[in-house]
Amino acid sequence: MSSSEKHYDVIVCGAGHAGVEAALAAARTGASTLLLTGNIDTVAQMSCNPAIGGQAKGQIVREIDALGGEMAINTDVTGIQFRLLNESKGPAVQSPRAQCDKKAYQFRLKHTLELQTHLALFQATVTGLIFNGGRVVGCRTNLDLDFRGRCVVVTTGTFLRGLMHIGQNKNEGGRLGDFSSKTLSASLMETGIELRRLKTGTPPRILGRSIDFGKMQEQKGDTNPTLFAFHDTRDPEDLFHVEHSGESRLGWAPGSAQASCWMTHTTELTAQIVRSNLHKSAMYSGEIEGVGPRYCPSIEDKFVRFADKPRHLLFLEPEGRTTNEYYVNGLSTSLPFDVQLDLVHSIPGLEHAQLLRPAYAVEYDFAPPTQLYPSLESKCVENLFLAGQINGTSGYEEAAGQGLVAGVNAANKARGLPPLILGRHESYIGVLIDDLVTKGTDEPYRMFTSRAEYRLLLNHGSAELRLADHAETHKLITSSRLQRIREKAKRISLWTEIMESTRFQGSTWAEHVRKSGKGSPLPDALLSETPQIRDEILYRVAYKGYLEREQREVDRLRHVEKVKIPQAFDYLSLPGLRRESAAKLSHIKPQTLGQASRMSGVNPTDISLLMVAIGAGREGDAAS
Repeated sequence: MSSSEKHYDVIVCGAGHAGVEAALAAARTGASTLLLTGNIDTVAQMSCNPAIGGQAKGQIVREIDALGGEMAINTDVTGIQFRLLNESKGPAVQSPRAQCDKKAYQFRLKHTLELQTHLALFQATVTGLIFNGGRVVGCRTNLDLDFRGRCVVVTTGTFLRGLMHIGQNKNEGGRLGDFSSKTLSASLMETGIELRRLKTGTPPRILGRSIDFGKMQEQKGDTNPTLFAFHDTRDPEDLFHVEHSGESRLGWAPGSAQASCWMTHTTELTAQIVRSNLHKSAMYSGEIEGVGPRYCPSIEDKFVRFADKPRHLLFLEPEGRTTNEYYVNGLSTSLPFDVQLDLVHSIPGLEHAQLLRPAYAVEYDFAPPTQLYPSLESKCVENLFLAGQINGTSGYEEAAGQGLVAGVNAANKARGLPPLILGRHESYIGVLIDDLVTKGTDEPYRMFTSRAEYRLLLNHGSAELRLADHAETHKLITSSRLQRIREKAKRISLWTEIMESTRFQGSTWAEHVRKSGKGSPLPDALLSETPQIRDEILYRVAYKGYLEREQREVDRLRHVEKVKIPQAFDYLSLPGLRRESAAKLSHIKPQTLGQASRMSGVNPTDISLLMVAIGAGREGDAAS
């Protein structure tokens, strides 16, 4: 570790899933980067379920890989079960998911950080930020060491004034067994950044040898696993987990020796226990003020909000290859420990289960994300970037996607380069960030395919093709990998044209595919192409009409996305603009007319007025 006198281009505060991607992205662009964490031994810790991916989340992870991030390859080589969700549905909404070895995932990412050039990793708790003239210039730590940097990325997860609840019992901390960051919140609020409270939770962990799996339904992984990284274009050193230094990182062949998960369910006794003890739950007794995740409800919420359902499914998921610990997916709760025991023992297969860790809820501060630009830079404080759960999101994948973008943009800002801004038509990460900074959130935000209006264009297999230009512009991947992506894109375009123009048995190959689906005949030469190339060709051919329709819509709206709104535009003085709209526009400060059009409460008439005013302003500038 260098002296604290050293000035860095980028300082990242927090080494969770957002922090590690931010630090790696910044360092890989060549920016001198410092990653600070309160505990190096919990870098990239999976605080909740040790799983990556899922509906829309799997697409985000593939996009992270396309932009040179680490989450995908780290998941592939530490995964213990792989499944493709929505396999019976269309490819656009199919999403890969993997159960990981919790410790292997964490240890490999820590090692990756240690091996990364231009990156320093140091254990210290950030207690406050250092400001000068409306800009952030560094941070203070609990070791009385100050660190200076051109840009700072804050990725504090659930640690900002984190408070854990088990019934009436309260403990400070961002997760069980860890600390709470109590002074950084005050430092942020001093600059005018607004903070609110959110809540999340986690279920109990069970000792595997105390589980009766004979009463449960086994869920095996896919025989042909769908991986997250684009192994067909990756560099050899990435695939074999060895750095140029010859230092080997932890990991195994992706998809090998998969473990099983197990499905069980709640019972009528479970429901009785929950309902008779609701007054003891931290969520229902008024102990918690933060809003919880709607799409990942506690068991209390399930029995209250879905009272008509006789039972709820639960999934027993292994925490790793070298542990006997199991995660009970679907049993998140903040009930007292004695009630948790009764609850667990009411479930088939868990009648004699031993709890290794209790379930708990955690409250934490977040900064409403409408206070950010699309680059994830703060509107209140220049050179300060926020990413992850501090922006109101839930999930490792949403955090990692934001972290990568914030890290790239902090590095770019430090060196005077333009930011990386991903469009809604280009990526789920673009949808995520645009939703956050344009609409905000009052509850933990979770990504779904339904949030993307152009989701047919965003199938998980096309991520590196969609994002190659951004990866090249911001130097996020090696030139050798970029060349392989370009060659892959050419092969796909060539074959798509051949399929549409070449005839077989009276119809084009493409018409056969659209008529017969998976069972249609294919040219012999196409069958010799890689599965990745073949799958993307067949996707484009099968959904040609729908893809063209979405692309026409993107093209139709492209002009409003390009119309820039001056940063100092005075909405309140614009004649005819409703005061409610003017107030919202003044708060959000949209950068383009397209972003303004997506704001809640801003109607088409408001957009028309803005378009005329901006056009008149441009004409006035040209005349002068």
